[in-house]
Amino acid sequence: MTADHRPGRDFIVEVPAPAVEFNEVYRNFVGSAGYFVANNIYSRLVVFDTGSPAAYPDLAEHWEMAPDARTLRFQLNRHARWHDGEPVTAEDVAYTHLTALANGYHAASFLHDVRDIEVLGPHELRYVLRRPNAGFLAQLGNLVFAHVLPKHLYEGTDWATNPYNQQPVGSGPFRFVEHVPGERVVLEAWDGYWGPRPQIDRVILDIEPDLDEAVRKVADGRAHYLVQDVLTFPRLHLAEGSTTASVWRKRGPGIAVLSFNHTQDRWRDRRARAAVAHAVDRRRLVPLADPGWSEPYAHYLPRSVDWAFAEDATAPAHDPAEAVRLLDAAGITSSGRQPALRLAYMKTFTGHAGIAAAVAEDLRAVGLEVDVVGLDSPTWARQIGRDADFDLTISGGNMIPDPEITASRFETGGGRNHARLSDPEADACYAAARATTDRSRRGEHYRELQRVWARNVDWVPLFWYAAYYLRSDSFFGWPDQVGFRVPFWHWGRIRPVP
Repeated sequence: MTADHRPGRDFIVEVPAPAVEFNEVYRNFVGSAGYFVANNIYSRLVVFDTGSPAAYPDLAEHWEMAPDARTLRFQLNRHARWHDGEPVTAEDVAYTHLTALANGYHAASFLHDVRDIEVLGPHELRYVLRRPNAGFLAQLGNLVFAHVLPKHLYEGTDWATNPYNQQPVGSGPFRFVEHVPGERVVLEAWDGYWGPRPQIDRVILDIEPDLDEAVRKVADGRAHYLVQDVLTFPRLHLAEGSTTASVWRKRGPGIAVLSFNHTQDRWRDRRARAAVAHAVDRRRLVPLADPGWSEPYAHYLPRSVDWAFAEDATAPAHDPAEAVRLLDAAGITSSGRQPALRLAYMKTFTGHAGIAAAVAEDLRAVGLEVDVVGLDSPTWARQIGRDADFDLTISGGNMIPDPEITASRFETGGGRNHARLSDPEADACYAAARATTDRSRRGEHYRELQRVWARNVDWVPLFWYAAYYLRSDSFFGWPDQVGFRVPFWHWGRIRPVP
C-alpha cells in the first residue's frame, strides 16, 4: 500500500479481493473491495445488524407497516444530501428500487414482493407489496442489496456503463476519493453527512490477496481491520500474541450448505439427493471447528433464531451403505463410470475450501468422482449464478435475524437461488409466514419450512460457522461496543481510542 498514511485518523482495512465496480444495487461481487466501499458511501432506508432483530434508521427516520403487511410507509430524513450537494428525496428511492426491479438487477433479489412504490411527497413514500410480507423490512436492511442511488446521475443511462459505477456519488458517511485497481480504494469522511460525522478522516482499503499476510498486517499494527471470511479458525494462530489487535468472535449468521443443480435430471430424483446427504460424514469437519463457536451442523437454521428454529428438522444421517444403494437405485452409478461431478465454492469464503475438500472425499467414498473448484466472485456470478455451470456447490449466507431473508436463496425464482431450487411445499411455508405479523405464528411456518427441506432433501446443511473480526485496539465503536447496532461492514461510527 502506497497511499500516504496519517496515523490515528486513518482506518486501514485489509481486503483480499479487488474492486470491480461500486454499484452493488446493479450487480454483486461478494467480498470484493467494492462490496465494502458501497456499504460505506451509500445509504439505504433502514439497517439491520445480524445480532439484533430490530431495524435501525438510515435514510428513513420513521416507518410503519400496515396491519395486513401489504404496505409500508417511510418518512425520510430531510437533511440527507448526496455527496455532490443535491438533496436526497423519495424520488431517488423509488427510482432506484423500481429500476432494479424492472431490469432484474441485483437489488431485485430482495425487492421481488414490491408491486409499486408511491411517492407521497419530497420525503415520504409508500411501498405497495404484491402479497403480505411481514418480513419485508428485514429484506430492505440486509447487506448491500437495497442501497439508494442518485436519480439525477442514473436516470436515462444504461446502468451497465454508467461512469458513476466507478466514480460513485453516495449519501453515506464517507465519500469516494481514489481507486487504484488491484492496490487500494480510498474514502474520506464527508463533512456534509446528515448523520453523526465519522471520527476517522479516511478509510483505506488495502487489497491483499495473500490471506496470511492480511492477518499479519492487522496483528502487527500495519492495518486496523480484517474483513469477515478472511480469518478462519485454522488461521487464528497468526493473530495470537498481537499487542495491537484483538479477535472478537461470535456465532455466525448462517451455515455452509451443499446445494444441487436442480436443472439437472439426476438431482430431480430425491433418491440421488438423499444419497449425497447420506454420504456426508460431518466428523471430517471437526478439525475445522472452533469448540463453542462453530461446529459441524445438520440443522437447517442456526439455533440463534430461537423463535423459528426446528430442533426436529435435520439432514439424513451419515450412512454410506444407504448412499451406495440409493445412487444405484437412482441410476447414478448403475450404468458404470460416471462423469466427474463439479463441486464449486467461492474462494472469498476461505473456510469453504476445507469443507468442500471433506465433502468431496465423502462422495468419492461412495463411488462418485468429484472435481473441486474454487471460484472468485466475478467467475461465480457468471458460471454459477448466470450459467448454472456446476453440479454441486458449497455456499453460505445470512439466515438471521429473520428467516425471510433466506427466500432469495431457496424460494422458487429467488434472485440468489443459484441452485434453481423449486419446491412448492417450501414456497407455501414462506407465503404463510409472510402473511401474518404474529411472530409466534410466523415461527410455526418457518419450523415447517425446515421440515420440508429435510424431508425433501432440497439442500444439505454442513457447518455452522463462526465469525471472527480481527480489529485494532486503537479504535472503538464496533457492534458489541455501542448501543446503535451498526453492522460489521459499516465504519461510520468507528473512532480512535483517546
